Amino acid sequence: MTDIQEKHYSQMMSFIARNRWLFNEKVENNCQRIDVQNGKFTNCVKVYGTGTIQIQGSESKLREALLKAKEAIENEESLGDMLPFEIERFPELLKERVPAIDPVIVRFIEEAIITLKAGSNLGCAFLLGGASEKTIYLLIDASKKAIKDETLKNKFVSRTSGKFIFKIFDEFKQSFKSSKNKPQGYGWTNDIEIKIEQIFQFCRICRNEAGHPHPFVTS
Repeated sequence: MTDIQEKHYSQMMSFIARNRWLFNEKVENNCQRIDVQNGKFTNCVKVYGTGTIQIQGSESKLREALLKAKEAIENEESLGDMLPFEIERFPELLKERVPAIDPVIVRFIEEAIITLKAGSNLGCAFLLGGASEKTIYLLIDASKKAIKDETLKNKFVSRTSGKFIFKIFDEFKQSFKSSKNKPQGYGWTNDIEIKIEQIFQFCRICRNEAGHPHPFVTS
């Protein structure tokens, strides 16, 4: 194996390992070959003695990611600047798992990925905060619609109207705790406080810090 072939091969293997794809390595007459698999898709990577990298196989998101890695390696660019494959595919994955997801949420996440790739971390934080806030509003709206008793529903609407989102979420959480008809299964009780609240609060705080920076305090 030539020096440049070994260098490019190790870089490609590092990229594949980072994304946790399944792979098989083979030695062919004039190249080092890696068969890469992600889900139902399989692509072949061949690294030649000249350092040239060839990607073979049908069109897929996996192939797109491998082609981007090939281009970066051959141009001596840093693979560290490339987002992990699962982040690139996240909007598509959301639509697969939640077909009825609000398009505004998906669009905000798509834009967040674009800003992250452009190095705009503050813009990314702001967009993710917007996506999470929209999600929480939809969750609370669904909860309101599920209240059959009109008196209780009106009280819930009164407590969650005209307030900041974190106050509205607190009211929703208290209402959920006191509800006698909680959803069953799927760990709903823990998900509200351990998963949903923690992710929402993290995104909200990051968005506020990005959108409303505090002045520097000097002694």
